[in-house]
Parts: sequence; C-alpha cells; structure tokens
Amino acid sequence: MSKPKRHYLVVECSNCKRFLLAPSDQKTRTCPYCEKRQIIENLRVEAHSENAKEARLVLQQLKIQGRRGKPDSSNSER
Repeated sequence: MSKPKRHYLVVECSNCKRFLLAPSDQKTRTCPYCEKRQIIENLRVEAHSENAKEARLVLQQLKIQGRRGKPDSSNSER
C-alpha cells in the first residue's frame, strides 16, 4: 500500500487569525505568531497545494490582501 501524497495547507490560526502553512500529514501545528498549538483539522483552510512553493505563494498573496485597507502601524505619526 502506498503512502498518501503530501499536500500543503494554508490555514488560519483560530487564536490570532493570521495565516500559516501546514503539511497535510501533520496532526497539529504551533502558530509562529501567537505560539498556540492547534489541531489542523479544526482550523479553517484557506487553500491547499500539492507543492510547498505554490502554497508559499498563496500564503504571500493572502497576507498582502489582509494588509490592504489597514493602516501600517510602523509608519504611524506621533
């Protein structure tokens, strides 16, 4: 019996709502932003891909879209 092919998921952290990558064969993932450990099957999947490179490109696009319309806190005037 052959091993199932590995896919990559772009999921949304249920705690901080940021996007992260997770291999489909992993059961849990720790968010690199808020450090909350989560069960992958319970997370909202934004996209999936058969290769890591494509998944990273999707992740970048989602992050860019998420920043549109939000003020950049690093450039705020005092």
